Amino acid sequence: MSNSETPESKNIFDRFLLKAMAWIAIAMSTFHLVTAGIGSLPTTQQRSVHIGFALVLIFLQAYFKESDSGKLGKVNKLFNIIMAVCSLAISVYAFMYWYDMMMRVAFPSKIDLLMGCVAIGCVIYAAKKKLGYALPIMAILFILYALYGNYLPTLIGHRGYTLKRIVGTLYMDTAGIYGQVAGISATYIFLFVLFGAFLESSGAGRFFIDLSTALFGRTKGGSAKAATVASCLFGMVSGSAPANVMAIGPLTIPMMEKAGYEKRFSGAVISVAGTGGQFMPPIMGAAAFIISETLGVPYLDVALAAFIPGVLYYLAIIFIIDIRSNKINIKPLSEVPDVKVVLKNGFYFAFPVLLLVYFLAIARWSPIKSGFWSIIALIAVSMINKETRMTPKKLMKSFELGAMASLDVAIVCSLAGIIIGMLSLTGLGLKFSNLLLALAGGNMVILMLLTMVSALILGMGMTTTSVYIILSVLVSPALVQMGVKPLAAHLFVFYFGILSAITPPVATASYAAASVAGDDPMRLGWVAWKIGLSGYILPFIFIYSPELLMDGSAVAILGATVSSVIGIYALSVAIEGFYKYPVMLPLRALLLAGALLMIVSGIVTDIAGLAIVLIVLVPQYIKYRKEKSNTIAA
Repeated sequence: MSNSETPESKNIFDRFLLKAMAWIAIAMSTFHLVTAGIGSLPTTQQRSVHIGFALVLIFLQAYFKESDSGKLGKVNKLFNIIMAVCSLAISVYAFMYWYDMMMRVAFPSKIDLLMGCVAIGCVIYAAKKKLGYALPIMAILFILYALYGNYLPTLIGHRGYTLKRIVGTLYMDTAGIYGQVAGISATYIFLFVLFGAFLESSGAGRFFIDLSTALFGRTKGGSAKAATVASCLFGMVSGSAPANVMAIGPLTIPMMEKAGYEKRFSGAVISVAGTGGQFMPPIMGAAAFIISETLGVPYLDVALAAFIPGVLYYLAIIFIIDIRSNKINIKPLSEVPDVKVVLKNGFYFAFPVLLLVYFLAIARWSPIKSGFWSIIALIAVSMINKETRMTPKKLMKSFELGAMASLDVAIVCSLAGIIIGMLSLTGLGLKFSNLLLALAGGNMVILMLLTMVSALILGMGMTTTSVYIILSVLVSPALVQMGVKPLAAHLFVFYFGILSAITPPVATASYAAASVAGDDPMRLGWVAWKIGLSGYILPFIFIYSPELLMDGSAVAILGATVSSVIGIYALSVAIEGFYKYPVMLPLRALLLAGALLMIVSGIVTDIAGLAIVLIVLVPQYIKYRKEKSNTIAA
C-alpha cells in the first residue's frame, strides 16, 4: 500500500506511521538493490532482513485497514503495532545471532524458543492479513501434524516431534521461515518485482499498449488483439495476473467496447491475456527461478521449455478474437498510431527488457546480476525523455511501489517454508505422492486429473507462487514416479496453478477485469474460462508431447508445434461455433474431436485429426469463396 492508497489520517501518530511506511519500503528496495550490486549477505542474514521488512510493512498496512471506531478497532490497531515491533525483534535477533543459532539448532535455548515461536506466529498472522485464511490454516495444520502425527493411522502417521525440534527447524535452520524459497524471494524475485515497478512508473505500460495498437489496430478485431499483445508484453515482466489486468485493462477495455465488443467479452479477454503473462518467459511470474532452484536445472532450460506453450496460449486467444470479430463483423480501429512514431517516442523502453533477455539467455548471467543491471538500464533510458525521466521523487516512489508489490510473494515464500519444513521433517510429501498413486491405480490420465483438480482448488484466491511451491512438494513427485520428466511434471503443476486465476468460482483475474468492465464477476469469469479453454488442454499435451517443451529434434519440435497450432485453431472454431458461417452443434463436436487429435502429437492422430478438421471447414471455405467471387462479378 503506497501513501496514495492509504486514507489520509488526522492524528500526528498516523501521519508519522505513513511516512515511516514509505521510508521503510524505500529502505527495503535500497537494501535489495545494493546487495544485488555488491553481493548478498550470508544466507540467514539476507533472508531475515527481507522477511523482517516484509512483516513490518504488512502489519503497518493492516494498522491502516482497521476501523478507527469502536473498542475492537482500537485493540486491533494496537495489536498490529505490537506485531510490527515483534517482527522487527525476531528479524534483528536472527540477523545478529544466525551463526550461533545454526550451531545449536538441535538444542535451542529458551530465548531461541521464545523468538522462534514469536516468528512463527508473526508469519502466520501476517499471511492471514495479506492473503486470507487458506494458507495460514494449512500451515497450522502442518505444525499440528508434526506435533501429533504419532496419534494418526500408520498410512499417514509418524513418530511425532517435540516443540523444540519444530521451532529449531522452522526458525533456526535454513529449512523453514528462512528457507530456500524465502531465499529466492529475497534475491531473484524482489529484483524483478522492482523492475516491474520501474516499468510501470516510467510509462512503459503506455508504450506497450501504443505499440500493440500500432501493430495490430488495422487488422480485424485489432483493438482486442492489441490488448492481448499489450497484456503479454507487460505480463511477461510483471507476472501477476490481477496486476496485469489492472495495469492494462483500464486503457484497453474501453477501446474494445468502442470497437464493438460487449463489455463481458472485453473484460474476459483481458483477464485471460493478463493471466497468460505468467506463462511467458523471461520471468514467468517469478516461478521460473523457483522451478530452476527446485529442480537444480539452469534457468534457461525452464524458460525455453515454457516458450512454445506460452506462445500457443496467446495464439488461442488471438484465434478466438479473430473468429469472434468475423462473427459479429468488428471493423479495424479507425484511429491507429503510426508504428514509426510510437517507436521513435518510446523505443528505449524495449531496451531494458531486451537487455534482460540477453543477460539471462545469451550471456548466461545469474538472475540477480541480470535483474540489477536491467534496473540500472531502465533508470538510464528513462532519462532520454523529459516526461519519463526518473526524478529523485519518482525514483523514491518506484522504490516504494516495488517494495509494496513484493509483500505478497515474500510472505507466501516464508509461510511456504513452514509447510515445506514440516513436510521434510515428517516425510509427508512422499506419503501424499504414494496416496495419489494409489488413488490413480497406476493410470496416468487419472493421476493428471487429480493433480489438475488439486492445483485449481488450491489456487483459488492464492498466488501462483504459493500454489506451485506446495504442489511441487506434494504432487509433482507422484507424476515423476509415473515416468513424467521432472521439468514437465513441475510445469504441469505450475500451469494449473496459474489457470486458477480464470477458473470460477474464485477467479481473481476475472474479478479484477469485472471491476474495470463494470460487469458481473461470475458471468465474466465463465466467458474467460471458455476463452482460455485451450490453456487447460496444453499441460496434458506437453506431458504426452515433450517436443512442445523443446525436448526432441528440431524437426519433431516443428512438427508438434504446427500440429498444435492447427488443433488449437480448430478448437477455437468449435468454441465459438463459427468459421466463415455458423457451425452447427454436431459439427462443432466433430471439430472438437479433430482438434484434440491434432493437438496430441503423433503421425496417426495428426492425419486423422487433420482429415476431420478439413471435412468440417473446407465446405464452408469453398462456399465462402464462391459467394465472394459472385459478389465481385456482380
